[in-house]
Amino acid sequence: MQLIRFLISISWMRIAGVIASGLVCGAANTYLVTLIRGVVSPEPHPGVTVQAFVATALVILISGVISQVLLIRLAQDAIYRLRADLSSRIVSAPLEHLERLGQHRLIATLTEDVRALSQAVTAIPSICIDLATIVGCFVFLAVVSGPIFATTVAGTLLGIACVELVLKRVRALYQSARENEDGLLRSFQAVSLGIKELKLHRGRRRDFMDKHLLGSAETLRAQNIDAGSKFTVAQGFGQLLQLATMALILFGLARALELPQNVMVGYVLVTTFLAMPMQNFMHRIPDLLRGDVALAKIRSLNLSIQTAHDESRLPYTERAAVTAARLELNDVGYSYLTEAPPAIPPLPGTGPHPGPGPGQRPGGGRPHPGGPPPGHGPQGVDRPDVNGHRFVGHGGHPLPNGGPMAPPQADGSGFHLGPLDLTFEPGQISFIVGGNGSGKSTLAKLITGLYVPQHGHLTLNGETIDHTNIEWFRQNSSAVFTDFHLFEDYLGFEDGIDDEVRKYLKELRIDHKVTVENGRLSTIDLSQGQRKRLALLTALLEDRPIYLFDEWAADQEPKFRDVFYREILVSLKNRGKTVIVITHDDRYFDCADQLVKLDFGHIAEVTEHEPPLAAAE
Repeated sequence: MQLIRFLISISWMRIAGVIASGLVCGAANTYLVTLIRGVVSPEPHPGVTVQAFVATALVILISGVISQVLLIRLAQDAIYRLRADLSSRIVSAPLEHLERLGQHRLIATLTEDVRALSQAVTAIPSICIDLATIVGCFVFLAVVSGPIFATTVAGTLLGIACVELVLKRVRALYQSARENEDGLLRSFQAVSLGIKELKLHRGRRRDFMDKHLLGSAETLRAQNIDAGSKFTVAQGFGQLLQLATMALILFGLARALELPQNVMVGYVLVTTFLAMPMQNFMHRIPDLLRGDVALAKIRSLNLSIQTAHDESRLPYTERAAVTAARLELNDVGYSYLTEAPPAIPPLPGTGPHPGPGPGQRPGGGRPHPGGPPPGHGPQGVDRPDVNGHRFVGHGGHPLPNGGPMAPPQADGSGFHLGPLDLTFEPGQISFIVGGNGSGKSTLAKLITGLYVPQHGHLTLNGETIDHTNIEWFRQNSSAVFTDFHLFEDYLGFEDGIDDEVRKYLKELRIDHKVTVENGRLSTIDLSQGQRKRLALLTALLEDRPIYLFDEWAADQEPKFRDVFYREILVSLKNRGKTVIVITHDDRYFDCADQLVKLDFGHIAEVTEHEPPLAAAE
């Protein structure tokens, strides 16, 4: 079982200690049965003392506690390491790969899978003691009577074989149910994010509930009922075999062999004593199966992320950001295909996951990058580095140049951004405009280093951005994207920034809504426009040379929209910042020093002009 191998990989010495203490506990339990048998057996009684009974009980108690404590510590260490490793891998994976996986898969693994694994691991201490007790009792039966021992073992093995046949089917059902949990969680996300759209369209709401949310929940319920029912029937059949074995021994074997009364008393005592650990063990099997499925799911996600470039290994030299940023895009290109390959490798024994429909990616939205994105090569093969040109092995060392990334399909069904040749100067405001799907958001991610060009390259003040310096390059940009996230704490800043935050809260005209204390905001439960002001505040605190705003003013009231374009942007320009704004506000195009128009992934027009003097003051 993967679960046991996983725990052994954490600390085989602790597992050895658990097994040893469990065996001691099982042996003591068995010896306790012999003491009880000595008391209740016919005259003459063997020498049984209260002191022996108390000592045996203490051994059972102490060894059981030691075994449980060792396994509890091991289990919690394993869960912590698993969470830390999984979280680190997610943080270190390329952005385009995480977008391919989908938020619902990541959340399901971090919550449901880790919870199921935690329950399974928590059950192991009592399982070990139960198994040790069962083994000890069988040893006692072997000493009491060979024929009884052989008959009991034969009946038990037959019951285990029958249960195992059903467990294969139950395991497959749990695997299928786990896959459906991804879809259910995705529906939960949709109902929370799309509640307004659902309320405004009765037919859409009914179809969504029937086909997606309740449909997934019904399928999941049916699978869990089916799995639980099959296991219960198998468990009942196993108990029936145990009772049949007992009847065979009591009414057949005992009379045929004329077994003495003390032997039968010992057999009845052991059988009665075995009932509780056997039932506990059987009841824990579903938890173990779900834990095994969860661990396989976690490993499949890890495997998927491992095939991507590990950005935690990116070289990084502690050096200051540039004071003035001249950013150039030279023949930069980035491709999306109509259909993406499966996001997560299938579990052993299962088929591939259903792929997205034509023109969609998992989670909806735009299509995915063409072919494997940078760093998504097969396991064991040198993978392209973050700039899509050089290949990097598992050690993170640059290797010789490889082939180019896959272009869009020949029939033109994919989307391609570029080639783009652009220059953004310090002290310059650049507007990027274009219709939906023209490539503006993709360009924004390329500019900030979140995406890496599949063709061409970026330079910052003449320095080419590649595998060796892209992590440093990202520290030169502050951005507010349309799908930004707000943190309540000002993480990554030094202590004592409250005064500066209060100053910006006042300048952004939101100090009547939000206060700050010890680097923590009083609330972020605000309107979208006010939340964007807080995101802008964080960007201003960072004080980096490059500022990028993706449709920032779209949710602002007209008066503050004017403040943003004619005061805040101009202030950043006058401080020598490189300011890039994605916008549809054509009434403010006069504020731009450079106007870049995109059309279907290509530059349609670049206009440069001097803004009015009043705007520059």
